[in-house]
Amino acid sequence: MDIQPQRLLNDLHELRTLTGDEHGARRVAWTPTWQRARAWFVAKLDDLPVEQHVDAAGNLWVTLRGDSPRAMLLGGHLNSVPNGGWLDGCLGTLGAVEVLRTITETYGGRPPFTVRLVDLGR
Repeated sequence: MDIQPQRLLNDLHELRTLTGDEHGARRVAWTPTWQRARAWFVAKLDDLPVEQHVDAAGNLWVTLRGDSPRAMLLGGHLNSVPNGGWLDGCLGTLGAVEVLRTITETYGGRPPFTVRLVDLGR
């Protein structure tokens, strides 16, 4: 597998530009900025053969089905504390997207195991 760190860094910088300012991250849960970040994040998944759903608590679940129902869970949260650092919350979630991309590229969209990503809504 060939993880592409620059692709991940590009995503992180793009999110920073979209949702931060000179004071830091502004992705406080349920605010318009957080909703913009969530929409941006969902668009990043468009090219992946994944299933998505949002549960009653607002958590976004993304599943890349594999040959085995056994699953690996990755993720984190896109939201941040007010004026948080630019990686606050998002590094785990966007890192998980890069893992999904790499697994999809390596296995042609059907890995030997299922991979799930969660973006906690909090």
